[in-house]
Amino acid sequence: MQFRGFVRVFNKSGEEYEDAQVSLIVGTINLVEKIAELARRRGIPVPASEERSLLKQEAARASFARASAGSGLAKSGAKAIVKEGLSEYFMFTVEGTETIPNGWSKRMRAVRAEDLKFDIVYRQRAYQYGPRPVRFFIWHNDEEHKLSASPLPNGLIRVFRDNGREGLAYLGQRLIRYVPVKAKIEVNLGPDDLVVYETQQTATERLNFHFRRVNNKEVVDGWDEKTRWTDTVRNYRTKPIVFELRRRWDGDVDYYSEVATTLFDYRTTQATFSVPQRGKKEYPATVVRHHDVNAKQKRINLLKDAP
Repeated sequence: MQFRGFVRVFNKSGEEYEDAQVSLIVGTINLVEKIAELARRRGIPVPASEERSLLKQEAARASFARASAGSGLAKSGAKAIVKEGLSEYFMFTVEGTETIPNGWSKRMRAVRAEDLKFDIVYRQRAYQYGPRPVRFFIWHNDEEHKLSASPLPNGLIRVFRDNGREGLAYLGQRLIRYVPVKAKIEVNLGPDDLVVYETQQTATERLNFHFRRVNNKEVVDGWDEKTRWTDTVRNYRTKPIVFELRRRWDGDVDYYSEVATTLFDYRTTQATFSVPQRGKKEYPATVVRHHDVNAKQKRINLLKDAP
C-alpha cells in the first residue's frame, strides 16, 4: 500500500507567517520535571495555577529552543533525538515552507512511503470486539516497512482501496495513539461480512465427584465438567486468510486442542491458523472445568493429550 501522513497547522496567533517552516516535536516533553526544577531555582513551593502556567510556558520554550539548536533544522526533513531527564522525543521538519494567514489552517505532508508491506489478520475476541470477527491491517513503524526512523504522533488513519476504475473505495478509519519506532501499527476496520465465525458446544459430561457428609447425608461439594467445543470459521473471500482466535475461560480449567494453542494470559487461550479461500476451518477443543473443592486455582492448564 501507499502510506501518506499529513499534519494540519492552525494559526490563531494574531500574526501572519510568510514562507514559514514547520517543525514537529513527536513524543512527550517532560514539563512536570522542568516546572519543579524552575520552582526550586526560585525557592518557591508548589506553584499556584497562574504561576504554574507561566512556568509551563517557560519550560516549553526552553525545551523547544534547546531541541532546535541541536537538530540542524535548516535542512528540510532533518531529524534529531533529544533526551532530557525522563523525556524522549523526536524533532523534525515538514518539507517545504508555507504561508499561513492568521485564522487559517494548512495541511502539509509529513510522512510518505511507497509499496509498504502489511498483513491482514482477522481477530475473534468476543470479550473485546463483540461476537463477529474483525479485520485488522497491521504493519510496523520501521525502515523495513519504508517508514522513517521516527515515532508517529496521535492521529486519524483512513484506509482506501483501489476500486479498479481509477478511483478509491473507502474502507474505514481509526484513531491511533503515539506509535514508537519499531512498534506495530494496527488499524481495526471492523467486521467483514465475508468471514463468519460460529461456536457450538457438542458434548457435556460431569465426572470426578467429591462427597462430604453433612447431617448423616452425603452431599456433593466438588466435581469436574468436561465439555467439547467446535469453533468453525467460514471464509467466503477469494483469498486465504489468517485468523486469530482468543477465548476466555473462567475458573480452574484443563484445556486441550489438536490445533496448536498458546496462552495469551492466565485465563485466555489463543490460536492462529489459516482458512482457505471459499472454504472453512474447524477448531475443536476439550475443556475440563474443576468446581468447588476440585478447583485449586483460577488458571488454564494446557494439556498435551486429550483428557
